[in-house]
Amino acid sequence: MSIAFKAEKREQLGTASARKIKKQGRIPAIIYNTKGNINLSLDVKEFEMHYFKGISLTSLIELELDGKKHKVIPHKVELDPVSDRPVHVDFLVCDKEKAIRVKPKLRFVNQEKSPGLKKGGILHIVARRIEVACEGESSIPESIEVDIGSLHLGHKIRSHDLKLPKGCKLIRKNNFLIGSIIGRGKSEEEKAVDPNAPSTPASGAPAAASAAPKVDDKKDSKK
Repeated sequence: MSIAFKAEKREQLGTASARKIKKQGRIPAIIYNTKGNINLSLDVKEFEMHYFKGISLTSLIELELDGKKHKVIPHKVELDPVSDRPVHVDFLVCDKEKAIRVKPKLRFVNQEKSPGLKKGGILHIVARRIEVACEGESSIPESIEVDIGSLHLGHKIRSHDLKLPKGCKLIRKNNFLIGSIIGRGKSEEEKAVDPNAPSTPASGAPAAASAAPKVDDKKDSKK
């Protein structure tokens, strides 16, 4: 079931306008759409209530604007560096005619069964989320399981080893490293920075939308 918000159109843009909106108890936002971006604002208390309960990169949201409903997913939630509260939200529209691109988190399961971990090895996680294309709203996964129950010391798991939910496929074609069971040292490949890791947001829009910054997930931002 999707989360619903009532939104108001935002005619004026810029820093001064954003400050004025925030003083009115609202948070500026935008919907990125190939048919034209929509600037809007949301009630800050209503959004924060759902945000702190667990809105994630895969949450399906329904925005009601001028009597029309827009189905979207979060693309980025910008946080205040001091208060850690949301100050701006980017959404991507869910187009029925196109695949929905999301970045679910990876859950490493069966760690207690891993022979490598039982022998004192360490689970070295390279990617904590991956980008997938989903056929429709019903196929959007909240997370994707990574089964490491059979991994020994030195064993690696790559993107092509993942069992993706029905209706989902990887965006990246190369067989990139997800994680491994390591001893005292790491291989050069494992030391490399993973481009899928949700660290600092970067610029660049997905193929199905106008230019937009990368998404920050709440749970990655909150400590």
